[in-house]
Amino acid sequence: MIKFFRKIRQNSIKENRFVNYLKYAFGEIVLVVIGILIALSINNWNESNKLKKEETLYLKRLKIDLEKDTLYYNNSIDRANLLIVRNNLFLKKIYDVQNSIDECRELMNIPLWDSEYLTIQDNTYRELVSSGKLNIISNSTLKEAVIDYHRLNESKANYIKEFNEYSRELLANYVSAYPGTIKITRNPKEWAGILNDRMFRMEDFKFLNNPSSPQFQSLEDVIMVYIDKHKNFINLFDELKNNSKDLLSQIEKEFNKKK
Repeated sequence: MIKFFRKIRQNSIKENRFVNYLKYAFGEIVLVVIGILIALSINNWNESNKLKKEETLYLKRLKIDLEKDTLYYNNSIDRANLLIVRNNLFLKKIYDVQNSIDECRELMNIPLWDSEYLTIQDNTYRELVSSGKLNIISNSTLKEAVIDYHRLNESKANYIKEFNEYSRELLANYVSAYPGTIKITRNPKEWAGILNDRMFRMEDFKFLNNPSSPQFQSLEDVIMVYIDKHKNFINLFDELKNNSKDLLSQIEKEFNKKK
């Protein structure tokens, strides 16, 4: 096509048809501009397609993270419920008379002392933030939902950390005030072949038959704090689970829109 215009231009010059020459010269320019615009359009299309594929990849990774988070919340709720059941059972049985070391040790093995910290799957989100690619999520509403979800988790993680530190400090103070607590609260099977039976004396457990003693009442206080802590954690995990499910639903809708 360009050769065709050049040939006409040369003929026009020879024939001194200057006006026609200008027309065809302009045509050449227009042709070149159109070619550039087409090339830019193709390049922009390729770049846009590349970004869409990258966005889809990140959304899939976020979806996988949220699915793992949802499972994690369910497991955490189950564990917290188990702790509440076990520790409530202990508060009930602690008022029964303990007649032997074995009965005392069996009783002291009932409580659970979990202090789990909130740990979600946030590698994909952190990668998006650190690389400056958060804006690759083209749906602004979805992007804000992703940000809000992780901000909420960060806030709840701090709350869990503070409550855990408080409860563990109470337990540590109790152990410090009443030596031998760690020993008498361990499962005998865990210590088989390690501890000497003479380390366990009925005197160590006398407080269990004396509800008015400071050691008995202090243990009750610690147990009740752990129960209250995990009741709060259940509500917290349930809230986070609902948020993760909502965000999963939004991501699924975004996938459907792009199909």
